[in-house]
Amino acid sequence: MSYCTHMDTNLAVQTAEEVRKAVALSGRTGQSISDETGIPYSTWNRKVKGRTEFSLTELYLIAEALGVTPYELIPSSFKLEQAAS
Repeated sequence: MSYCTHMDTNLAVQTAEEVRKAVALSGRTGQSISDETGIPYSTWNRKVKGRTEFSLTELYLIAEALGVTPYELIPSSFKLEQAAS
């Protein structure tokens, strides 16, 4: 497995984890998010399992449906550490 493929998979898994957490906190179902965003449910399932990556557009639509910012759906490795005050 090449480095890029491994990293892509790892990011897909990390993003899927963030999306699953946000959905769980919302009390919504994957089916309801799929219906609202227009992401086919079979595609939704594949993506929330980390098998394929979410597009930026999909993350935006999911965030809108959940009432959160897209920032909350990205892996922590993309988030800036806030300096301790």
